Order: sequence, then C-alpha cells, then structure tokens
Amino acid sequence: MSCLECPCACSRIASLAVSPDVRIDVRVGRTDTAYKPLSRIKSESFALELRSPSMVSFEASAESYEVWSHLGSVCGGMGAVWVARHKPSNSQLAIKIYDLDKCGVEFELIEHEIRTVKQLRHRNIIQYLTSFTTSHQLWIVMPLLGYTSASRLVATHFSDGLPEPALALVIKEVLQGLQYLHSKNIIHRAVRGSHILIDSTGRIVLSGLRHSVCISDNTRWKKKVHSYPPQAHFNLNWASPELLEQDLYGYSEKSDIYSVGIVVCELGNGEVPYKDIPSTLMLLEKLEDRIPYLYDASTCSQSTENGQGDSGVGGSVGDNLTNMAITQRLFSPSAHDLVAKALTRQPRNRPSAEDLLHHQFIRQTRRFNATLPQFLHPVAPLTQQSEIGDSVPDLLEESLEKISLSDDEVNWDF
Repeated sequence: MSCLECPCACSRIASLAVSPDVRIDVRVGRTDTAYKPLSRIKSESFALELRSPSMVSFEASAESYEVWSHLGSVCGGMGAVWVARHKPSNSQLAIKIYDLDKCGVEFELIEHEIRTVKQLRHRNIIQYLTSFTTSHQLWIVMPLLGYTSASRLVATHFSDGLPEPALALVIKEVLQGLQYLHSKNIIHRAVRGSHILIDSTGRIVLSGLRHSVCISDNTRWKKKVHSYPPQAHFNLNWASPELLEQDLYGYSEKSDIYSVGIVVCELGNGEVPYKDIPSTLMLLEKLEDRIPYLYDASTCSQSTENGQGDSGVGGSVGDNLTNMAITQRLFSPSAHDLVAKALTRQPRNRPSAEDLLHHQFIRQTRRFNATLPQFLHPVAPLTQQSEIGDSVPDLLEESLEKISLSDDEVNWDF
C-alpha cells in the first residue's frame, strides 16, 4: 500500500496540498517532456535574475512551473532537486520533488520540515515559496541559491579548503542562523556543509530542518533532549559526543555548536572529518576528546612529530594533511581557537552561538573590504553562468557532471 492510500497520510498530505489535480507528472529521476538538458537551455529563456519572492505570487500548481534540469538527490534518494522556471514571473527556482511512494515514514520528517520553515523568518534560514502535491509527488518550491551548497563549492572548486576570509564570512552567518533558531528553542541537529546554502550575493542560508527538534512543550521547558534524531546516520560525522552517547544527561542546543566546529574543519580542510572510518571508532575518538583541527603548516608539523603524518584526527582522516598547498599555509590563531572552543568535549563549557559571534575569528570580518563572492572568485554562481552566449558555459556543465558522478561527496541533501 502506498503512503497515499494510507488514511492518516492522506489527511496530512491534504494539509500541505492546496492545488487541484494536474496532468504534469515529472517522475523523480526520470526524463520526460518537461525535462531539458542544461546544454540546450538558451540564455534568453534561462531567466537568472530572480525577482524578490515578496513581489511574486507562487502558485501551488505544477502547471505554473517548467522543470528544466536535475541537480541531485535528496533524503537518501526519496526525492530530487531540479532547476525550474516559474512561468508567470519567468523566475529561476529550485524544486524538491519527493516520490511519496518511496517516502514511507520519512514523510513525517518532510512534513515537519515544511511546517517548521513556515514558522521561521530570518535571512539565514531557508525559505519555501510554496508546497503542494500532484499525482504521487510532493513539490517544494524554493529560491535557487546561486552558489548552491558550501560542500559543493569545496568539492568542485576548493579541494584544499576555503580561504580563511571566505570561511569566516560563511561561519559568521551560520552562527547568526543558529542564534535565531536557538532563540526559538530549536536545535538544528544537522549543521553540515551540504545544509549551508549560498546565494549569488554571498548570503548564507541554513537548510536541513527536517532533522530539527524543539526543546520546549506547552507546559514547561525541556532543558535537555534525549531522543535520537531520525535518519541520524546521515549526520554522524558532525554529531556531538553527547548526542551520540544517548545517556541520561541528554543534549541541548550546544550540540549544534559542536557541529559548527566540525563544519569549520570540513570547509577549511577540504574534507569531512572522520571520513571513511567505522562509526564506532569515530564515537570513541569523540568521547576521548581527540578532536579534528584545521590543517596548516603548524598542525602538519605537529602531526608528523607525533607520528600521525597521514591520519589527521587521531587515526581517522587526513587525506589532505600532507598536501603541499596546505603545508605552506597558515590559519590565524583565532581560527584554531574557534575550532577548539566549539569542539569542547563538555557542552557546559562550550560557547553559545552568540558567544562565538563575538569571537575574534568572526569579528575580523568587520575589517574585510570584499564580499564573499569576491573571495570565491573566479567561481561564478549558477545564476550568472548562462549569461554568456547561447548555451550554458562549460563551467556549469562540468560542475553538474561532478555532482551526478559523485553524489556522495557533493551532497545536495537540502
């Protein structure tokens, strides 16, 4: 029995769907008449100057959207992200299309995400323009953020890690988004590079809120959470020790701060800490306070002296540790200090998002005379890469090929 045939699921889907039946049926992962390869999209039809969402009404009907090109899978293959055009406004968008027959119990997480996003209003939190069902699919319409995800940027253009100014600007806005969520008593629980999206102006947006949880109920504050996150296996590398322990002490919003420390290493080093090691070993290293760090000339020499030449994190990962470019660079002391503070083993000693916003590593951004896109040069956002000539430039084609060939590394799970 499909989830559409289940009475309880139907009632929940009805609360999300506000459109009549339509005839368009773009199957997830399939090519049909609504799909156009990016190489065939003409610059005049690829309208890349997205109008302000507040100025446009986005209909809850598939007939109002033209689906163009597949970007990647989401939610473990239960859905896909597509580039699309909003026909009435000629605006470029991203649409997540879930196959409801594949979702099963995961539909509750998607439903939770939609309702959570609707309640939040912040420049650093993902915005959904509309959502609706059609046939056996759930469509979620959202702006297409030009630089896509931070993990994609690292995997396709910055294999040795982001330059420090870009890293500081990204983490600053991640912390602003987390400060807002924590003020609403929400723990994100999935802060990772693929859930950090970047628009063409350099604005950072947090996604992945289907993993989030509220730490309050109708009667009293719950200072701690004890529930294990659904689909936690997707986020184990970024999870805090207290979340993984599942003991009587539980965990709080400080677990997100630990994830920020892992993200700094992920984006700064060009690889995810604890990559390709057994989860039990990763848990042991976290519980024993053997934490990741930023790779540069100082930490490379330290690791070599300690006999960890190619291990990086206490026997876990470090493929980039002996890379020549990395051994010749130096992160500032404040960058190393922020990582150390964020990855503090005891959550009570870990700073809050507000505390880290006053950290020297973040405060240095006030002196920058350039914006994030300038630090990412020559990488151009998707919203500008098709403005030259009659077809999409090779740069865009190559980046999308990498995404399709290495979907695990360049995770579009947003």
